[in-house]
Amino acid sequence: MSEIAILQAFEGMPDERRGQGKRHSLSLCLALFTLAIAAGNQGFEAIGDWLKSYSQELRQLFEVESLPSYSTIRRVLLKVDYVDYATRLSQFFGVIPEPGETVSLDGKTLKGSYIVQENNPTSEPHPAVILVTAYVVEKGLILPPLQVEFGSNEITALPELIKDLALFGMVFAFDSMNTQKKTVETIVKTGNHYIAAVKGNQPTLYDGIQAQFLPTETFTQVNKGHGRTEKRTVEISKVGKHIASNWTNASTIIKIQRERKLRNKIERETCYYISDLRESASQFAERIRGYWGVENRVHYIRDVTFGEDRSRTRSGFLPSLWAITRNLAINLYRGAGFTNMAKAQRYCGYGLKHILALFRMK
Repeated sequence: MSEIAILQAFEGMPDERRGQGKRHSLSLCLALFTLAIAAGNQGFEAIGDWLKSYSQELRQLFEVESLPSYSTIRRVLLKVDYVDYATRLSQFFGVIPEPGETVSLDGKTLKGSYIVQENNPTSEPHPAVILVTAYVVEKGLILPPLQVEFGSNEITALPELIKDLALFGMVFAFDSMNTQKKTVETIVKTGNHYIAAVKGNQPTLYDGIQAQFLPTETFTQVNKGHGRTEKRTVEISKVGKHIASNWTNASTIIKIQRERKLRNKIERETCYYISDLRESASQFAERIRGYWGVENRVHYIRDVTFGEDRSRTRSGFLPSLWAITRNLAINLYRGAGFTNMAKAQRYCGYGLKHILALFRMK
């Protein structure tokens, strides 16, 4: 079999299948799965059709006599450790954040991934899967996610993801639900920094911030496009002693006022953040705007371009494995210079040569 990078990425992964009747290697099954999703396939039957369409070319590429069926690939995936799989894909692509970059953390529910029936042979009944995504703002790339344990929640999962990522010198940004003392403490202890959104779910902190906010610097941005004008005013203030003593290393309060002028109305919103960084108002504006991008540069793309919310894949870790591979496809598209992910996916659907170019395969 050819020495192809995507195959080598999966070499050494534990194969839980019985030796009897095993015709196709684990590496081949996983490599074909990743290629098929990058080509825009949104289900196992679609993967089967794709394999048949390019059967001859794929057999020549991988130097094998036959290809696994989509059902074989599905059975292989049911026994795969999603954490190991995600780590190997990240290493394959080479997502390496640099100190000082912003990592946006946000959870997403895979809406169709729940199981209610009691007689499913491959999975117990469970609620919808929640994945916490780590998105490197400056690179536009996605790191390995963490699946929230059933019965737990995003709040308890976030510190574990930060430890698992094993990064140093990064700036983690997250929403108000995850603004918890344990999370902030974990970030600082691991040698990183934070920008934490603050809302009414932390009433003492929220009221304290509003009461003591005295702006020391202001930065304003105005953007026009798509029939609207958006003005963002960013002000920063020093943190008072009471907040600083309760929130590890807190030193700056950030206040952002957003005004959107549409054709028939004006929308206004005020947001607050706390951070252990001491940066300028313009620097905070850039980081926080990048943090907001996780919604439309990751979640929206997985939902709309890759059909994630419509997916009814539910068994075992299959929902997470699909989501992780969609992340790889997004990274590959951006790594190839695409800014429009739907266009990139269409391009890959035009022929096998385009997908192979994406994976740097010949």
